[in-house]
This record gives sequence, structure tokens and C-alpha cells, in this order.
Amino acid sequence: MTRRLGRRVRGGSEDGECLGEGRGSTSKPFVPQKNRRLIEDCKTMRESLFRGMEKMMMERREFVGGMIGAGVALATERWSDAAREVLRPGLELYSVRNEMDRDVPGALAMVRRMGFAEVEVAMLHGLSANQFAAALKAAGLKATSMAAGYEDLQTRLDLVKERAEAFSVQWVMLGWIPHSGEFTREDAKRVAREMNEWSESLRGKGLRLAYHPHGYEFRPQAGETAFDVLLKESNSKTVFFEIDTFWAEVAGQNCAQLIARLGGRVRLLHLKDLRKGAKTGVFTGSAADEDSVAVGDGVIDWQAVLAAARKARVERYFIEDESPAVEKQIPRSLEFLARM
Repeated sequence: MTRRLGRRVRGGSEDGECLGEGRGSTSKPFVPQKNRRLIEDCKTMRESLFRGMEKMMMERREFVGGMIGAGVALATERWSDAAREVLRPGLELYSVRNEMDRDVPGALAMVRRMGFAEVEVAMLHGLSANQFAAALKAAGLKATSMAAGYEDLQTRLDLVKERAEAFSVQWVMLGWIPHSGEFTREDAKRVAREMNEWSESLRGKGLRLAYHPHGYEFRPQAGETAFDVLLKESNSKTVFFEIDTFWAEVAGQNCAQLIARLGGRVRLLHLKDLRKGAKTGVFTGSAADEDSVAVGDGVIDWQAVLAAARKARVERYFIEDESPAVEKQIPRSLEFLARM
């Protein structure tokens, strides 16, 4: 049998595609000497072609593998960049309250030199909201959250809205609930109802309300704590929390577990470490300024805290440092967080 274009000599091998037609019909065809040389040349060419194809396929596999590896590396790098993006914290300006009392523009310039672009406003230091907002703009800083006093929220909510508008913030933070003696569950029920009302009114202006616990809410009581009541009685869709890692630890809470428990209701986080050896299980909302140490120098498990915060999709992070050595400690906190 003979075939043209891909033909083979009868009795020959399947891979002899360069072979000429068979001559005659005998079982041992006659092959001239010059054709034998042609056959050998074709075999050599075939082997060379196969080796070339094999090499090309190996190189292709290596290329594809390299591209896949590069894609994985790029995806990993982008994920890492996204994680690092979360850890570009702002500064709670209470950290530089003493410096601000002396020189607002100078203190804000120092904050900018430290590398911050975002801040949470704590006090006005004798300025109007518009004047303070202008000072922030001149320093290259942007406020995304501001503190509001309980009395202002209770009796001058329109003023709170005006200040928030002047700063162009998204968050209004309540950081202290006045109380005489222990903060009780009855206190918590009353304030939860008030926060529900305030948050609805603020939402009409595009603002959101967050409550910042200071530890007195976690005092053990028979049954529920006052914090449990605040959490349960406040509207989960309009009232949120700003957890301060320092004050949670002072009150004997595990920060990571607390964040995990609150989940999506934790929208802001104060990053502040507690000195090793400092007393915990304290429910007064007060501590020595020296107990506030640079992030990473204290007792808090930051890997666990930040993992829980990422899972809860915390929106805003603010370093807060209440120590007398803020100019030394804040840069150390930034360096530590940059490595996380």
C-alpha cells in the first residue's frame, strides 16, 4: 500500500513521512543507493525537527509557568498593598492637645511632618469650627471624624451638625457619657434611646454616629453589663462603635475578641497600647498618661487585633497617644504599624 502526502513504504515504519513511494509489489523492495542516502538524510532531519519541537514545548511550558507565577506574585503584591493601605492611620488630635493649646498651626504642621494626612478632631482650642477647619486645610490635613460632647448632642444637635459640615467629616463620635458613681444598665438604656434619636437626625445630613467606650461600661454586673445593654438597645443600623484598644484592655477586655463580637458595628478604631505591668480590670475610665505607650511596646496582641479589624472591615484607624512623650512615641507607633 502506498499513500501520497504522508505516504509510507509497505513494510516500513509509520514515522517515515519523508519516504518515497514503494517500487513494485515485492516484500523486499529495491532501493537505489542514492535513495538510501536520501532516506538517511530525512531521518536526520526528522530527529532534528523532533528535538527542536521538544525544546520549544519545554520553553513554552516554562514561559507559561513563569507567567502564572508572575500573576500570582502580582496578585499577592496587590493584596499586600491593600492590607497595608488599611494600616495608614490618621491621628486623634487629643494626642497633641498640649501642643495645640500653645500653637494650633505649629502643632498641626508637626502632625503633617510626622506623615499624617487624616485626623480626628477632639477639641477646638479656642477657635471656631470654621477657623479650625481652615487651619487643618493650611496644614494639609483632612478631618474624617470629630468628637461631640454629650450635652451638645442632647441640647445643641444643630450646632454639632454645623461643626461637622465645617469639617466635612463623615463621623460624629461620642466619647463620654456623664454619670454619677457607677454607670448602670438604666443609664445605658436611657443613652441608647438618645443615641438612636441623634443618629437618625445626623443621618439626614449624611453623618454617622459612633460611641467610644472608656471602660466604665464593662463593669461586671449581675446578668448583663451596661455595655451589653448599649449594644442591644441601640439601633444596629445607625449607631456604631469606635473601639479604643487601650481602654478596652484597661477594662479587662480582649480587644481582638471584642472587635470580633461587634463585627460590622465597629467602624472606627483607636490604636493605642497599654504599658506592660499596668493595672487592668479598672472601670473608672481613667488611667495614668504614662500607661499609654507606643503601639507595639505594650501588652496588646496587634496581629490578632488588626486581623479582627480587617475581618470586621473597620473603616477608620486613628493612632492616639496620651503620654507626655508623644513626639517620640508616635513615630515609633507608625514604624511598628508599617511592618504589620
